[in-house]
Amino acid sequence: MAPPKRALFSLNLDTDADHVYQRVEDHSKPSDERIKVLETKGPTHGHTDLSFVTKPFEKTVNRAVENVLDGKKVVSKEGEITYSSTSSVVGCDDAGVGYKNTLIKDLESDSRVASITDVGVPSSSDKTAYPHVAVSAAQLVASGQADRALLICGTGLGVAISANKVPGIRAVTAHDSFSVERAILSNDAQVLCMGERVVGIELARRLVREWLGYRFDQSSASAKKVEAIMEHERKNFEGLVKEQGGQGC
Repeated sequence: MAPPKRALFSLNLDTDADHVYQRVEDHSKPSDERIKVLETKGPTHGHTDLSFVTKPFEKTVNRAVENVLDGKKVVSKEGEITYSSTSSVVGCDDAGVGYKNTLIKDLESDSRVASITDVGVPSSSDKTAYPHVAVSAAQLVASGQADRALLICGTGLGVAISANKVPGIRAVTAHDSFSVERAILSNDAQVLCMGERVVGIELARRLVREWLGYRFDQSSASAKKVEAIMEHERKNFEGLVKEQGGQGC
């Protein structure tokens, strides 16, 4: 199943008037903060760039206003970027239980995380093989039920290989800040995998915090490369389905 597509909506507005009144209602904010009134009395020249991106929601506002106040020209600028919180799914095998439980607590206390789904395993005595856990998590992301997934095993390698078997998923193993950054900004990877036997817990916690702060830019040069990855996947998956007599996953 292909992942839900992201949509971009943008608006460019020029203002040239003697009196400007704007009433903006932002439904992404609490009820007592939703309405914002912008009023400028006197000759006003301005320009506003506004864009919205879905899945997850992002809003970017850049506004420049020039007006005359008491005979003096006044120029003001305003910039705002709003990200919605993300839904995350977390999973591990018996070799990653300790880290998974610690990282879940961090996610629960992070305002950037709206919800967390734990697909197991619950304890180190549960010997469910990592491919089953990784695929379960990846399927939630691919179907749009979660935005991202965090997977832990001994090395972070097996869960990444397994998650990548789900069409539409881009899973990476990353144990340093630069790799985590590029996983999102260059590759639009939805799944981060780490190894409990490879990286220290404090570094793992820091990397997850950094990971939550990155968003892929659909207008970047990397977007075409990601689309090329997906096109190869579509072609190869279609060929595999035909070989198996139409039986997809």
